[in-house]
Amino acid sequence: MFVSFVLFVIIRDPSSPRPITRLLLGAIAWLFALAACTPIAGKSVSPITPTSPPDEPPSAPIRPRLAWFYKPPAEEQFDLVTTWYDFFILTKGDEAVRDRLLASGEEGPILEYFRFDAIYDPQSCTAQPWDNQVAYYPGDFCTISREHPDWFLTDAQGRRFYRAGESEGYVMMDPGNPGWRAFFLERLRENMADANWGGVFLDNVEVTMAFREDRGEMPTQYPDEASYQEAVQGFLAYLREGYFAHSSQVMFANLVARKDEVDWPAYLTYIDGAMHEGWAIDWPNGLRPVEVWEKQMSLAEYTQSIGKTIILVSHGRREQEDLQRFAYASYLLVNQGRAFFRYAYAYNQVWLYENYALDLGEPLGPRERDGDFWQRAYTRGIVRVNPWTGEAVIQEISPNGRAP
Repeated sequence: MFVSFVLFVIIRDPSSPRPITRLLLGAIAWLFALAACTPIAGKSVSPITPTSPPDEPPSAPIRPRLAWFYKPPAEEQFDLVTTWYDFFILTKGDEAVRDRLLASGEEGPILEYFRFDAIYDPQSCTAQPWDNQVAYYPGDFCTISREHPDWFLTDAQGRRFYRAGESEGYVMMDPGNPGWRAFFLERLRENMADANWGGVFLDNVEVTMAFREDRGEMPTQYPDEASYQEAVQGFLAYLREGYFAHSSQVMFANLVARKDEVDWPAYLTYIDGAMHEGWAIDWPNGLRPVEVWEKQMSLAEYTQSIGKTIILVSHGRREQEDLQRFAYASYLLVNQGRAFFRYAYAYNQVWLYENYALDLGEPLGPRERDGDFWQRAYTRGIVRVNPWTGEAVIQEISPNGRAP
């Protein structure tokens, strides 16, 4: 029986580089029998070659890695971010910062952010729209609105859907419309011509109609959830076949509006990596129900086991150190070398915690059950998580078997 450890935290300067982990001793894949990743009916999609972790070959040591998104850090925090973060998503217009990251030694890929679901209405045909969506030239929205009204999602009265019920701002687009798909792909090609972008990150890829139902915005184009899911998956398949299947650049997506994680695997068919926001903990309630936590743990393991990358994002307040420790320990239980972590609420802020500096070494195998705890042994430590109580232990152990 495992003897519980008291959490020991090494006090270190968070601006100093992370400890260097030892060579890989071995990691055993923890496979989870989720629903098969079956492409949608009638769609022929080139198989995706399993992708390596973005900055290391598959044989590299398994170590914890942090993700930064979506805008550049403040200048005074640039060196801190390059020291501690390993994966970057930036936005059109951030090319100078991207190139600076690459020049500083970041291997990439650095991904370019775009909204998948909507375009921006600047309320003027001459105003500069936001660069985080593909209608980024002045006049784009007016042209699309005038010449291609069928590209928009609409209700039974022909009204367009503005994000979160706003009367201006982001307007929802029809993922199944051929003209809209072609326009979107052309804009991606235009941006991917810059080889310093390692790929694209598509935000707000809705895997169900949960958001539409919550807001009472049911589009006339899709009478049921199955038809909406087919359109979204078809759009991803179109982008993949149209560009990314024939390119070294990658396509990642933030899969949102998840009613249950059962829909997750089907969307992985078309992308190289996915973001999971709200992973392991819930905002603002803290701990998730144990059965939800266990599903999300298995989802992270499954995603990596089929060669895909996953970005695990846990939301909480900066001062909630117990919650951060629980989320980070959960990540350490399932990291197989293709997972990145972020604990944050405001994505433009650098939050660093002392447990990021702990040198646990290499995982000796997958997580194991020990009563109400899940635990995972490392060459220089142990991680234990009790999803029932929220207790989490991240213990570094010296070579002589004692806490340093």
